[in-house]
Amino acid sequence: MHFFSLNRNKFILAFLSSFLFLSSNVQAQTAVELNQGNEVQFSITESQSVPNDTISMTFNRVSEGASPQAVANEINQKMQAAVRALKAYPEIITQTAQYNIHPVYKKQVMSHWRGQQSLVLTLENKPGLVKVLTKIQPYLAYQSMQFGVSDDLQDKILAQLTDRAILKFRNQANRIAQGFQAPSYKILETRINMPNAVSPRPMYARSEMAMMASDMAAPSVKAGQSKLKVTISGTVLLPN
Repeated sequence: MHFFSLNRNKFILAFLSSFLFLSSNVQAQTAVELNQGNEVQFSITESQSVPNDTISMTFNRVSEGASPQAVANEINQKMQAAVRALKAYPEIITQTAQYNIHPVYKKQVMSHWRGQQSLVLTLENKPGLVKVLTKIQPYLAYQSMQFGVSDDLQDKILAQLTDRAILKFRNQANRIAQGFQAPSYKILETRINMPNAVSPRPMYARSEMAMMASDMAAPSVKAGQSKLKVTISGTVLLPN
């Protein structure tokens, strides 16, 4: 009885192995038949230059004193005064950053304390709006200016570019099929690549330098443009 049971198990295993082998061959042959033809990979890109509609400006306050408390007190007072001066302009987004206080050494001996804090302003690129920066010039030192594309405008342009890129991809696929004299084509896969965000374009900067009132009275602002693009790459199957 035991010998018979072993033979039966071997027979079942052999049968299952043969079945799986035949099934795998059938699936492989079916896959080959379904994808019979030539695969062609290509990509297209749609791009557009967009006017920069936002300005990001960075100011800071550097203070030195005999104690960290004295340094922090002066920085806080000047920063609060600058923020109060900007309350009349609710359209300006303000953000403080890079607050630090550290000792200063001379010949390995601590001399005094130094600290600084930055204030970043983000505003729409509108004529005359930059004049509000003269309000904070008495309290903070100008560092840099950057131009960029707002999220709303970027989303709008990228949506338009995506529609155009999809149409261009389909037209290119049809052109490839005609060039190879294929009766039709089948899109196997596609990938759409677009930027997560447009990197701001830096303009003139003066690090750790206070701008004179005459400089701030009529700043020269040329926002320029940024280029947005959408790339679609994929594979099409041309049947034989």
